[in-house]
Amino acid sequence: MYGLTNANMINNPFHTTFKSAVALVSSCFFMVACENNVNEVKALSSKEGGIDIGRDVAIYISNEGKITAKLTAPWMNKYLQDKGRMIEFPKTIKADFYKANNTVESKLSAKYAHYIENESKFFLKNDVVVFNMLGDTLWSEEMYWDQNTGKFTTDKDVILKQHNPIAKIFGRGLEANQNLTDIKIFEKPQSSSYAIISDTSGFNPKK
Repeated sequence: MYGLTNANMINNPFHTTFKSAVALVSSCFFMVACENNVNEVKALSSKEGGIDIGRDVAIYISNEGKITAKLTAPWMNKYLQDKGRMIEFPKTIKADFYKANNTVESKLSAKYAHYIENESKFFLKNDVVVFNMLGDTLWSEEMYWDQNTGKFTTDKDVILKQHNPIAKIFGRGLEANQNLTDIKIFEKPQSSSYAIISDTSGFNPKK
């Protein structure tokens, strides 16, 4: 069940961490975390007009007991009256995706996102950027991330900075896995589809 509940204080030599379980759905779980004193913890969440609000949240997703992703956001709205049980991240969202050995294999950022619980999908928009540790970077204005399949999809324009061979690829419509090792671009322009570039280190592939 979603909601900021089951608060526990955990002692730590360096700081006290507050962790609050906010979801437990099939093979994944969500945690909201922040560093606060007791009074600040009480103010972590509030309900305003049917909205459950979380601040400085960290969301952990697991599969069969292993952490597969960590999402962080400065603000989260849980719409209590919404039939689709939507959770909104209106002030940016970031994500780390993990390999089986708990090392990060790719990262994501977007200026806006919302999660539809009954579809297990995140809708991402406004400068959606995904990049892996190999040097591949994907950009689009809108994208979906399916939590069950672990795939990104979009029918919007996309730009891909590819590390091997070094190229910038333009297209429209895409399906890709989380670590960007399997990418299908559905429509590619006849001209300027592939352009050899000298630098793929930039975070924004539009540059």
